[in-house]
Amino acid sequence: MPTITVGLSDLNRLLGEDYTLEELRRPLQELGIEVEGMTEEGLKLEVHHNRPDLLGVEGVARSLKGYLEIETGKPDYELGDPKIRLEVDPSIEGTRPVAVMGHIENAEFDDDSLKALMDLQEKLHQILGRDRQKISIGAYDLEGMEMPIRYTTTPPDGEGFIPLEFDEKLSPEEILEEHPKGRRYSHLLEDCDRYPLLVDSEGEVLSMPPVINSEPRKVTVDSENIGLDVTGIDERVARQALRVIMCTVAERGFDIRAVDVEYPDRKFRTPSLDGEERSFNLDRANRELGLDLSSREACGLIKRMRYDVLGEEDGNIRVKVPPYRSDLMHEVDLFEDLAVGYGYNDLEPYLPDLETSGEPHPRKEIGRKARRVLTGFGFVEVMPFMLTSRELNFNLMRTEGEAVTVENPVSEEYSIVRTWLLPGLMEVLRENKQHELPQRIFEVDEVLELDEEAETGARNVLRAAGAVIGEDANFSYARAVAEALFRELRVDWTVEPYDHPSFLNKRAAEFLVDGESWGLVGEMHPEVILNFELEHPVSAFEVNLPR
Repeated sequence: MPTITVGLSDLNRLLGEDYTLEELRRPLQELGIEVEGMTEEGLKLEVHHNRPDLLGVEGVARSLKGYLEIETGKPDYELGDPKIRLEVDPSIEGTRPVAVMGHIENAEFDDDSLKALMDLQEKLHQILGRDRQKISIGAYDLEGMEMPIRYTTTPPDGEGFIPLEFDEKLSPEEILEEHPKGRRYSHLLEDCDRYPLLVDSEGEVLSMPPVINSEPRKVTVDSENIGLDVTGIDERVARQALRVIMCTVAERGFDIRAVDVEYPDRKFRTPSLDGEERSFNLDRANRELGLDLSSREACGLIKRMRYDVLGEEDGNIRVKVPPYRSDLMHEVDLFEDLAVGYGYNDLEPYLPDLETSGEPHPRKEIGRKARRVLTGFGFVEVMPFMLTSRELNFNLMRTEGEAVTVENPVSEEYSIVRTWLLPGLMEVLRENKQHELPQRIFEVDEVLELDEEAETGARNVLRAAGAVIGEDANFSYARAVAEALFRELRVDWTVEPYDHPSFLNKRAAEFLVDGESWGLVGEMHPEVILNFELEHPVSAFEVNLPR
């Protein structure tokens, strides 16, 4: 789940009230926003991954206004007519051909509001943009700029510009080689013969999407006239991100305007803040939620969740959806918002009219027994996510391979299903490296392996894995623990030397059961240890559990 940090004073400024953290804790939790605590930087919140409108303090304040009934119904954002035009050059086809734009006027930034805008931009890059693969966002000061703005391309050795946080002009290819952002995102342009640029009519560079903006056009607290572009490869996502940002700055009271966008073969205006119409059946909503809401009560709750009510006909309530909401897919999504508005803690649970009995699945019993054994050895159980990234699952462990891929991941961080447990344990050790040593952790859970013979093309495998850092972090100790686990589970095994890139040479072994590989044990390779920013030896094992 994405985590954001907001200033409590800034949040209260947007709410127009003076709430304490304790007063806001329950309303935030009812809205599905988990309070992780207060840090020096501000209030740390965890929000739903499918709600990009909540990735900034302004979106959180907007939802709280509705829930606290400070302001209900769909926010009314006045979108001014265009003053500027964005022309998309035909040469952009074949690179990152999508471009939309918005215009902000009469901005009155301070340090908090400017930081909030930059933080939102980066969160949208991660969540909607898949770390800028699908879209990237640029904001720049328009003061004194010659219109129209053009989205065009340049050769790698073309006319340079001064990139953000630099004081010298670099060519596009030099930016990809020398600038930190250039090196990080150069892979997004590696197949392009020409690189995208946003320029004014005089050729002044605003940004080089998806990498870096221009330093002379940097947005500061003194900027009042701001252009905001979203470019990339997915127009639907680009429009969605633009709506979120424009609605966000409108919450600050800044003036927002549309922009005329001209492609070689079509013209349109962005953003569109009309919002779509939806409807839900009140009887079905009451049945699904176990409530008995009247039409008046349901309309009040849905307005509390920042929808407008358009009318009712034959038990169906029509609503207007705010333009920043892009997560609604079905009528049940409106049921969910009704439940949030009503209060999840106020819903009364009840047992279904069904008598049944059951018993633990044998695999669960095996897992329970393995946990008991490892806990007895002083290991602490951890529970990393099933979804992971290729970077964590393969690259940081010095391995290669294939994995089940998530078709539309919320971010690159959760783009595949893990193929083994040890990378997750190494990540836990990294997150806890400030704590005293030794540390002994384990996990018992399933991984997903590709299998052409399986009906789904993959099969679940139940495994146990353990890792030790500090004292006892050697091959003998890890092997003894793994073999003790096998003994308790009544598994007959043999051990053979094993060469694996994640482990030190001649410090690893493979467990065989009836000639089949059931796991491995060893001392982690120093490169793996450094990849996870650790400073002490690590020994680890991972084994299959009986089917």
